[in-house]
Amino acid sequence: MKRIGLIVLATMVGLLIFVSCRKEEKAVNDNDIEVNSIYIYMEEEDLQELYSRDPFSDDRIDAFARISEEEMDLQPIEIRFRGHSTRMLPKKSFNIRFEEGQELLFGSDRMNLNGSYTDPSQMREKLSMDMFHHIGLPAPRTKYFNLYMNDIYEGLFIHVERIDENVLANMGVNQEGTLIRDRFVRNQDEEEIDRGSLFGYDIASVEDPITLLEENLDYRGTPSWEAVIDLTKWVYDTPAGDDFYHGFLEHFYWQQYIDWLAIHILIGDIDSYGDDYWLYKDHENPQEKWRIIPWDKDLTFGSTYRPEEYVDNHFFAYEYHMTRYNYSRNEIFNKFMETPALREKLFQRMDYLMKEVFHLGYFEAEVENTKRLIEESANKAPGANAFLLHPQNHHGELGYYAYHLETLLDFIELRYQYLQQHMLQHQEIKRYEAKVDLSKYREGDTLYFTDNNGWTMAKLLIEEINQIGSIEMKVREEEGIQGINRIWEINAGNASVAGEITLYYRNDVAHFGRANWYEEDTAVGNQWDLIIAQYNSGEMETLPSRVNPYSNKVSAKAAISNAMELVITYP
Repeated sequence: MKRIGLIVLATMVGLLIFVSCRKEEKAVNDNDIEVNSIYIYMEEEDLQELYSRDPFSDDRIDAFARISEEEMDLQPIEIRFRGHSTRMLPKKSFNIRFEEGQELLFGSDRMNLNGSYTDPSQMREKLSMDMFHHIGLPAPRTKYFNLYMNDIYEGLFIHVERIDENVLANMGVNQEGTLIRDRFVRNQDEEEIDRGSLFGYDIASVEDPITLLEENLDYRGTPSWEAVIDLTKWVYDTPAGDDFYHGFLEHFYWQQYIDWLAIHILIGDIDSYGDDYWLYKDHENPQEKWRIIPWDKDLTFGSTYRPEEYVDNHFFAYEYHMTRYNYSRNEIFNKFMETPALREKLFQRMDYLMKEVFHLGYFEAEVENTKRLIEESANKAPGANAFLLHPQNHHGELGYYAYHLETLLDFIELRYQYLQQHMLQHQEIKRYEAKVDLSKYREGDTLYFTDNNGWTMAKLLIEEINQIGSIEMKVREEEGIQGINRIWEINAGNASVAGEITLYYRNDVAHFGRANWYEEDTAVGNQWDLIIAQYNSGEMETLPSRVNPYSNKVSAKAAISNAMELVITYP
């Protein structure tokens, strides 16, 4: 298809009859968003340069855009790719600069269009940021956009509000305050800083700390570097324990920090302690404390890295330890978690949020509302007038959207089970063993067979309880079984219950994984063919089953009583 140049296009703009800002559904709360459209026009040679040059180039290229339904004229913009590791993905993300603030961008003149190529649901960033807004925490606002490049549809994107004076204005705080991002990996002339976080660095050892901070931190406006240095020294000099506890309450709005930390742990964001947050303080008011603002939430809700698979893969993970993956070496976080009084406050808040605020029903409603809004765009297939520059919206195979959304909800269920066990802080870890008491459940409830290391072997949606009692479950290895080489061993004693049972299997092949029970080192493979069977001395009675390999699970109706064994195999 022949492209239309900018010069010709400018003369024809009055004839364009498309609607560039289309509202598809009424927002259901203040931060829910409508799918809008942005049309970008570039000269052919400029477009080719953007996609052929070094993807990490931050040089901006001139272009034109329209995002207003009332304004018919094209606006001049400057455009480049954005992100870090995401610049290597097939679907690019964009940083766009307008000449003036845009109402649809919450008044900002900057647009951050995230491609979310690693996210088949196209929801992770939105769901994450909405959680902060839901409990009144400061966080960037988001909007979905359909992107057209020279009138070719190039996908569904999510704009994440730039953290700047507009965010501060929305927070109702002094826009001239100190706003910094904790991203501290740089090579210096005299030394190499070998950490990702400023906090834990001996700033007192530096002859000119202000220059060091100016050259090695992202910031907005004119920060009070003295306030940043004071915080950095306190973190470095104060050991975990009572002194850190009292100092933390003095330096931070601690309830806000705990909520920020709790949400990150709930959604499994293990990158959040490095460069994925900003700090703000109104240094002009001596009574003010530090506030924390989240950033970059695309790799959440089960997204995981795999060697040689990168992040655009279908492997599923929820066992992100609360403290083990602090790659940036952020000592605010480390000392917080090593201070019993602060850790206890965090655990109490997490328990409340999981049960009373961000329970499974909350996410079911959020996923369904967002699905109605974006499903058509998220599933759009390449065609004659779509996806010339990008392969499609995400890395997943089209036609499985419902399974990807189900995996989001599966993550919450399993993540919560994992966290609840870890908050109990068991002295002895028993792997792949669990015991449940039926007397604590009613018909319609879901019971989980979760070991005290947080791994959920199975769950049962109870349809009928015939006899109460205790049920024990163990999982043991059995090499002779094709598919998943494990047996789910159940001892129900006198208990008798019926319902839908879901068996979960391991499919971990990363260096931080535990085991792989599937017969191949692949995320999906032939797992669509797996079924549950009742196992008896080598004989199998298969059960009508439903599988979701994106969540590593198979479900079937079953009656549980006496001693029985279940397996996951092929028909």
